[in-house]
Amino acid sequence: MPDHPVLWIVLCAILSLGLVWFQYFFKPKQVRFRVLLAALRFLALMGMLLLLINPRVTETRTYLEKHRLVLLLDNSASIKEDARQQVRDIRTAFGLGPEFETRFDRDVYTFGGELSLSDSLDFSANRTDISAALDRLDNTLSTENASIVLVTDGNENSGRSYLHARERSAAVYPVVVGDTTRYRDVRVDQLNVNRFAFLDNQFPVEILLSYSGREPVSAILTLSDNGRRVHRETLTLEPGNSTRQLEILLQAGSVGFHRLEATVAPLPSERNTANNRRLAGLEVVDERTRILLVFTRNHPDIGALRRSILKNEQREVALVSPEEAQDQLDEADLLVLFQPDTRFKKLYEALRQRDIPQITLAGPLTDWGFLNTAQNSYELEEMGPYDEMLPLRNAAFDFFDLSDWDVSEYPPLEGRLGNLLIAADNQTLLGQRVRGIDMQEPLLAYIKGSRREILFMGSGIWKWRMAAYREAGNFEGFDAFMAKTLLFLTAGGSSKRLSLEYQPLYEDSGNALIRARYYDESFVFDPDARLVLQLADSTGRALEPRPMALRTDYFEADVTGLPPGTYQFTVRAGDSGFSESGAFSLLAFDLESQQLSSDARKLGQLAGQSGGTLYFPGTTGALRDSLLNSDRFRPVQKSRRNVVSLIDYHWLLFGIALCLAAEWFIRKYNGLL
Repeated sequence: MPDHPVLWIVLCAILSLGLVWFQYFFKPKQVRFRVLLAALRFLALMGMLLLLINPRVTETRTYLEKHRLVLLLDNSASIKEDARQQVRDIRTAFGLGPEFETRFDRDVYTFGGELSLSDSLDFSANRTDISAALDRLDNTLSTENASIVLVTDGNENSGRSYLHARERSAAVYPVVVGDTTRYRDVRVDQLNVNRFAFLDNQFPVEILLSYSGREPVSAILTLSDNGRRVHRETLTLEPGNSTRQLEILLQAGSVGFHRLEATVAPLPSERNTANNRRLAGLEVVDERTRILLVFTRNHPDIGALRRSILKNEQREVALVSPEEAQDQLDEADLLVLFQPDTRFKKLYEALRQRDIPQITLAGPLTDWGFLNTAQNSYELEEMGPYDEMLPLRNAAFDFFDLSDWDVSEYPPLEGRLGNLLIAADNQTLLGQRVRGIDMQEPLLAYIKGSRREILFMGSGIWKWRMAAYREAGNFEGFDAFMAKTLLFLTAGGSSKRLSLEYQPLYEDSGNALIRARYYDESFVFDPDARLVLQLADSTGRALEPRPMALRTDYFEADVTGLPPGTYQFTVRAGDSGFSESGAFSLLAFDLESQQLSSDARKLGQLAGQSGGTLYFPGTTGALRDSLLNSDRFRPVQKSRRNVVSLIDYHWLLFGIALCLAAEWFIRKYNGLL
């Protein structure tokens, strides 16, 4: 559109008038309907000229925006029978009356473990994730004027706490249903153990307890291993310190599956004893690990690694050259490759035929040109200079638990900068911080491919071990990190073409998943394989075979719906003859029975954080009146201005054509053509 549209419109009008005057009024002669014909010609010419300059027109449209009211109903099994009718009554109260229809856009959602756009209630959900439901609604309502009426008992057992979520855009008005009386209760919240432990080694057991009550109490905690008591402790629990975390070291005395049970004795007159017990499981393996530490040049890292690895008596370390390592691969369970260069060429060629887990430590002496071509797990592109790299923890790392490993005071490693591409499934434990800048590149990466690998992008980890000693007076912090790292490698580093991932114990309220990976003859993951899971219950009765579903780089079967009990299973890979077996127990553990009382205190905090108000079933009438009468929730009249081009008005073309046609018809009918 040209500048100064009003001026151009005036010029178009003048030009149109001039042309019409010249045609109909310049030569004085008597023509019937001259004024009408001139008007039609003027309108047609004016319309065509306006289309040529195409001015923009501003349209203003008004509309009424209603307040969005979301009724969010707890559909979990933790809602007791007397509270269920309260939920139904509240659903009905907020659905009746034409005033709600004229004032609000109303939606009804139910939730348990998942959010559902439905007002149907059966109170059968076996998990409660209030935070996830609010987060999903908050994302949906972020651009709207909205409020949420949350009808729940306030008890959550899945996901993060709804009090620790981000700032919400919609006000939340909780309505607390159920019994809000606070009864004295002690419970075992979590029992955490590692998936594996080595024979004759100690392994940690973490127990989280919580207590609700008004006076100090003594509680007896018992820990059993396969039914045999291995620990007993009397604890004093204070009202002001409602949670306790205990870490107990147990001895792995026998090979096989170990079922651990943590039990806290019921308090006098304790009403809820279903939450006084938790189970967990781990597998004790008798595998002495032989590790080859391969190097071509002496370095302080080699001694530090050797001493850290040998902290566990189940491990043997041999210091060898690349040539010596080739002759010992059949006896090796794990390789540590220190700063590979061209002398490693034949060793890497031999490793292509084997599936041995590896740790690669790169540094200033590493020949990256050689290393990029010697293996296909990763590649360093756009290589830059060597520099010092400070470790930066990745909080999303979840291959195993290293939450207690603090690297904030660790010195930098030295390595080559560049863009690292990793082909297989991987996670970064430590990122690179160079000169105060987060490089978004891994310093320490864990790789799950046909074999498990770990890649250090810098050398100088002997300084990390010394830093751990400087902080704590011992090497345990660094050595514990190495122990978990080696356990990750040896637990998954198998040369078998069919491997399994599963837990020995599942809670039937959670996701009980069995995963498998199948590799072809070249040890490349085969997505075309047909894997079948065959289950048998504790009586030996075979269940219906279950085909395993393909995911990104593994196969998966969901056994969540099975009845509680112990099951044996076998995974078979089509007609290849490969199969692997295992066993697991599905626990009859009801998350929804862990708490009897509604948590009005937390819901009150949620209301305060979001700008809402806490209500009870007896005061929902006040909430309803507030929603209907407060100016805050009145519909708002808004206007929307749209700037459009004149050419978008199609009726203008029709008008031009109509004017020209009418002029032609009148002239033709009156013999003026």
